[in-house]
Amino acid sequence: MHDAPAFTEACLAASVRPGSRRDILALLNERLHPALRAIVAAEVASGSRVCDAGTDWPDTGSVHVTLDRHFDNRHAGAEVVFSPCDDPHYWHADYSTAEKPRHLLIC
Repeated sequence: MHDAPAFTEACLAASVRPGSRRDILALLNERLHPALRAIVAAEVASGSRVCDAGTDWPDTGSVHVTLDRHFDNRHAGAEVVFSPCDDPHYWHADYSTAEKPRHLLIC
């Protein structure tokens, strides 16, 4: 997958607190695994928005991102694994990188 263009405020959900916006954009643009960055770009282009992001979960050094709309397995490949969860206590599905640290995209 190719590197996605830089993310801007337009990719963020309205619910993201103003004080968190710059930090989330830095994670998306600088630290998120390129394969997941490309998936986030495709999902944002389809209307989804980033509603949360953080570091060091599920692995130390990793980045996790939450999107506000469900996605399916169409982006799965050698670099990312799709896993359905569909548990109302957690999330619908996720993509995780195959290599460590495992970066995670959740919906």
